[in-house]
Amino acid sequence: MALVSAREPVYQRLADLLAGLIQARALQPGDRVPSVRAFSRQQRVSVPTALHAYATLETRGLIEARPKTGFFVRAQRADALREPRVAPARPRITDFAGLDPLATVLGDSSHPGLVPLGAAVPSGALLPAQALNRTMGVIARRLGDSSLAYDVAPGSDALRRVLARRSLEWGGRLVPDDLVVTNGCTEALSLALQATCRPGETVLVEAPTYFGVASMLRDRGLRALPVPIDSTLGLDPRRVEEAMRRTRVAACLLIANFHNPVGCLMPDDRKRALVRLLAERGVPIIEDDIYGDLQHEGSRPRCLKADDLDGGVLLCGSFSKTLAPGYRVGYIAAGRWHDRVLALKRSQSLASATLPVLAVADFLRNGGYDRYLRRVRRAFRDQVARMREAVAGAFPEGVALSRPQGGVVLWCEIPGVAAMDLFRRARAEGISIAPGPMFGPQGGFEHCIRLNCGHPWSDRIARSVRTLGRIAHELQARGGRANGGAS
Repeated sequence: MALVSAREPVYQRLADLLAGLIQARALQPGDRVPSVRAFSRQQRVSVPTALHAYATLETRGLIEARPKTGFFVRAQRADALREPRVAPARPRITDFAGLDPLATVLGDSSHPGLVPLGAAVPSGALLPAQALNRTMGVIARRLGDSSLAYDVAPGSDALRRVLARRSLEWGGRLVPDDLVVTNGCTEALSLALQATCRPGETVLVEAPTYFGVASMLRDRGLRALPVPIDSTLGLDPRRVEEAMRRTRVAACLLIANFHNPVGCLMPDDRKRALVRLLAERGVPIIEDDIYGDLQHEGSRPRCLKADDLDGGVLLCGSFSKTLAPGYRVGYIAAGRWHDRVLALKRSQSLASATLPVLAVADFLRNGGYDRYLRRVRRAFRDQVARMREAVAGAFPEGVALSRPQGGVVLWCEIPGVAAMDLFRRARAEGISIAPGPMFGPQGGFEHCIRLNCGHPWSDRIARSVRTLGRIAHELQARGGRANGGAS
């Protein structure tokens, strides 16, 4: 085994090393891992440090101790399950009229009496509130009265400079003048849609897709052309080409990195092919990269924008899922639509909140964000893994689970269980979930739900998953009896 590098606590790095071997199948269920003493010798650390690493892996549910025989890779029930099916049927244009999923699920996220498994909002316990508050206080004292001034579009030079530098991590070539600071990713997406589309036109979207897209398209008089994704590889450029042969589209709105709600990561070859295909047809891509910093393993993935040679990709992002949901600090790099987006921003919201923007910029610049990301990525990865195992153990036979490679959400397909019935029953028992039909522009995903894994694992969450499993069993049995009676 290779020696680990020095960046995090030694025991944690050792645990991540073995976890990587398990996830890569170099160590498979039932395999014996090196003894604690052997592992300590291999890695040149103390026995207590090696033991701490093994204890961490036990807590994650990746290994188990067997009396007098050592430690073994634990069989993962979730890994034996299939992944959710790709949406059937051919993609077709669907109006979003009458669909407004935001009120209930987002409202539930702040309801103290509900277990927050619905909205994809990270727990405040994981966020660096104290560090950000200190930073904001220092900036406010330094600026004095000017801290109350407008941060007029295009927005803070400090934030745009640090974002341009960070674009190198995902293969970008941005300069500060390419960027406009926005009030979260929602405003960035809204500006992108307004800049590229006229009312009545059609936008190609993934199926499933983030439910907030429904409201945006509806409010702007736009129609959706949903194209099914693969639960592992994301959107297939061949499906996009086929859909566009039948339907004229004004833009494509896509989530290539850690898709919401599925959590998949589009491979780089698909990204390049997709950007090339749409560039040839003159169709802009609106890229929602809000989860791009939250990979569970490895390096930060490339954006579609990295392969954009003619300004045809409008990159949208924010720090709402990674750092501070309430700060509403986002950005857009709009390519050849930059001037139009800037004009829209100035006419509609004029500016962004000065102190939150400067606090985020300072946190990114001084290295606090990267240190925080190393910790929170590991937390989200472990929480997703524990949620998958809990669902696999509690839900009815036949449940299918996504295998998120980043982000904080899990997509579940439960055959024979109507998602809206499960949503209503769960909410009556104090649990908020996101039902699948909210994510299906074509009206599908009736047997799917999305679960938020952004909160530290607890007895309360574990009990809630068991309760969801019980309700799902009851609904499935009731459905089976109804079908049997009908036949």
